[in-house]
Amino acid sequence: MYLCVSGCEYLDNGSRRIYHLNNTSMVVECPALPGKLRFRFYDGHNRTVYTNQAKAAMRSAVERHKKQRGIR
Repeated sequence: MYLCVSGCEYLDNGSRRIYHLNNTSMVVECPALPGKLRFRFYDGHNRTVYTNQAKAAMRSAVERHKKQRGIR
């Protein structure tokens, strides 16, 4: 399934970003943290996602959204 970002929230002046995806899952990004700790992934039932394949798909959807919108 092709994932895309359906909504984005910027909290604490951009220090935390919450991306909502089209399959009701969400990604929480903390840009100040280093690479591995930057993203946290949750499914539609607000449970943590552990599979690497699902994380990679969610991360690529967020990166596509950031590239389209020009977000750093």
